[in-house]
Amino acid sequence: MLKRDFEGIMGRAQAGISSRGDSAQYLATITAGKNFADGRGNIAVSLEYNKSDPLFFADRPNTGAVTGRSQFQLVEDTAGEPAAGNGTSDTQFITGLKNIGISTGGAYTSTCQGVAPGARATLNCGGVFNVAGTSQFGNVFVFNPDGTLVRNNVQRDFRPFGSGNGLGGLGSTLRETGLMQIGNTRYAANLIGSFEVSDAFRPYFEAKWVRTESLQEGQPTFSSGALNPTLNISNPFLTQQARDLLTTSLPASGNFTISRFNIDFGGRGENHSRELFRAVVGAQGSFMDTWSYNVAFNYGRVETFYQTRGNVHLARFTNAVNAVRNTAGQIVCSINNDASTTNDDPACRPINLFGLGAPQADALAYVGHTSSRKQWSEQFNAIATVSGDSSKLFELPGGPVGFSIGGEWRQERSFSAFDDVTRTGQTFLNSIATFNPPRLDVWEAFGEVRLPILKDVPFFKELTVEAAGRVSNYSAGNTGTVYSYNVGGIWRPVDDVRIRANYGRAIRAPTQSDLFAAQSQTFLNGLADPCGVQNINNNPNRVANCRAAGVPTTQTFGGVTLPFRNEPSSGISGLNGGNPGLFAEKSDSWTVGMVYTPSYLPGFVASVDFYRISLTDAINTVGAQTVINQCYDDPGGINNPFCAAIFRNPDGTFRGQSNIRHNGQEFPLTATGASFIQGPFNYARQLTKGIDFDAAYTHSFGEDWRLNVRALASLLLKRHTYTSITQPNFLTREHGTLGNPELNGQLNVTVGYKGFDLLYSFRYLSKQTIGDWRDQNVEQTRAPTNADRFPIVRYPAITYSDVRFTAKVYKGISAYVGVDNIFDQLPPLDLILGDGAGSAIYTNTGRFFYGGVQVKF
Repeated sequence: MLKRDFEGIMGRAQAGISSRGDSAQYLATITAGKNFADGRGNIAVSLEYNKSDPLFFADRPNTGAVTGRSQFQLVEDTAGEPAAGNGTSDTQFITGLKNIGISTGGAYTSTCQGVAPGARATLNCGGVFNVAGTSQFGNVFVFNPDGTLVRNNVQRDFRPFGSGNGLGGLGSTLRETGLMQIGNTRYAANLIGSFEVSDAFRPYFEAKWVRTESLQEGQPTFSSGALNPTLNISNPFLTQQARDLLTTSLPASGNFTISRFNIDFGGRGENHSRELFRAVVGAQGSFMDTWSYNVAFNYGRVETFYQTRGNVHLARFTNAVNAVRNTAGQIVCSINNDASTTNDDPACRPINLFGLGAPQADALAYVGHTSSRKQWSEQFNAIATVSGDSSKLFELPGGPVGFSIGGEWRQERSFSAFDDVTRTGQTFLNSIATFNPPRLDVWEAFGEVRLPILKDVPFFKELTVEAAGRVSNYSAGNTGTVYSYNVGGIWRPVDDVRIRANYGRAIRAPTQSDLFAAQSQTFLNGLADPCGVQNINNNPNRVANCRAAGVPTTQTFGGVTLPFRNEPSSGISGLNGGNPGLFAEKSDSWTVGMVYTPSYLPGFVASVDFYRISLTDAINTVGAQTVINQCYDDPGGINNPFCAAIFRNPDGTFRGQSNIRHNGQEFPLTATGASFIQGPFNYARQLTKGIDFDAAYTHSFGEDWRLNVRALASLLLKRHTYTSITQPNFLTREHGTLGNPELNGQLNVTVGYKGFDLLYSFRYLSKQTIGDWRDQNVEQTRAPTNADRFPIVRYPAITYSDVRFTAKVYKGISAYVGVDNIFDQLPPLDLILGDGAGSAIYTNTGRFFYGGVQVKF
């Protein structure tokens, strides 16, 4: 609502739901305005309510939350395989996958290697060998809800290939909790007003309030670190059947661990609330007939509050899991039953981990912790502009010169802090330091000029040159004083054709978070160690770089030496934070295009634009896996900033690694520090080229019929990133990869008859690669790095069709109904969730019905 003379009442209400009866959405808005003082003053208010229901994985059978995931599964050992492949695809697309060694009630993996023949070997060894046939994997046993321990029989075991998955079985899908779409409720109010004292002075104000309440849910806590304690067969919560089985399976110590996906602790649900306040006061007016000014002061503040359910207090969990029987035969926490009284905790309740639903309510209340975070950000802004033209002073052959000049000041402050328990790392969540950066002040001056060189002369119906510039000074970071500018022109040789061109230099300064986010703990899950024998041939530089970095070629655990693979069964710990040394990134963009409005076809307009955008010193927040890969893939060797951010132990494992899978067993490791540092760097450049098309046609057939057609298309010709420090021309191709379709387009056709309109919308996305482009395609004349990684190279092209019908019910009242995605297209193959950085390009809700009414008086 920005119109300063809105008068009347306008409202809209809409509701919708998916064809599966979920993901409901509701919307209601009302706007009212009134002119007064003979139209010199106006006040208007707008209110909005918007609600979207959450969509959980468990709501949709096709997510595999219950039956098992669908994904490209590794089905062969790739150790020693050349980049060209061996003629057999490394992966197959398989449905019904679950994790073998993790279950919602707890899973125990037995040891087979080195076990002497007898009852223990019969129980532990199921005949699944490593690819060399030299050792067997131990059987996995799962706790049922009643506490009994049974073998996890799967249809196919993928552990020989370095995977933790199996086809079918009793393991966890890892999707029993989690969201496809967040739940969101939004309330908004806007108020604007102005009063014209004279042409030269019109004060105004704006006020905005928005409150958003969101529900998110991720994975629950799971067995890792302190939540993966060593248990013993003496644990009083074990059933006799489970104890007997474990007694046979275990060595004399009777110690064991279980891997548990703690859905009965509650999914880590996050309740977010966000409130925005904004106020603007200013004045504007005109003088010298064609000149005007605007002066305004803005203040905005955002406050957010977050709480999470399902988190665990680590020390209390350690107390609760160590359960014993006291002399009265009661199960109690061992700290309250030992000889010492200094460690007693009367609130401690022993917890039963053996089976889904086994943890008792009082124990969960004791070990649980509700984490919270408060944060705010505010901005002060003052701006003043003067604009007009030279008509009172002089004119060029094409008309008066237009101009605008001004200045602006901004000040930004931010703060964020978790509760003390969470912030200091006492819970399952990562320890996250308080964010309290120095304030940021920005001073700017800017100007624009429009020069109409020629007008209405042969071959120059219009010739106009435009230019703009801005100088900015940033008080924080290394940005300092920077300049941005652009220059462009319009040439209309004839009435039907307009040609336009523009060059621009733009600046993006690092944010306070980019600069000053304190280093905090984070984890990399699913590490694919590029120096592992299964991955080292996926890039021609890895062998030399891994050797230069001192990574060994073998690993020895449990007295068995095998080729170095380094496959952790849980995440590796690292650090994530800001980089105060960042400076501004720069982009240079060129555009040239043409607009065609043929006089012989009224109502038709078409445009085509070519663009080229070169981004340098790009601020990229580099993920941990990318940091690790960039280190060993760099053709210039290991003397690069990525290798400087990686930390390994002498045996090749990472310092923040707590376990490793080796020879069919899991071996615990002691974390000795951070594995990596991830965060933003000014290290990359990017080049993007493309062509945009836009064509529209509007026509009325008599008084009753009308037609409106519009087609848009975007052709992505090139998107290259350059991330090598030592070889700046070494590129990574992104166009054609997931999230970057080479062609996408939309066609909208509206047919109207009297008070009725029917809209059909068609969208198209071209094929996109499943992995990186270089995996199975030539990149910059370089051969593919993993030519047989997937059985198919690209996700298929996809189309969407939407329809909407609108009818004028009465004067000022119209109603509409519609269906989005009428053919119920879902994301292809393993992208069914549609929630990833690239896969979010696809809609994951399927067919969606909606209807509404709009009124205006």
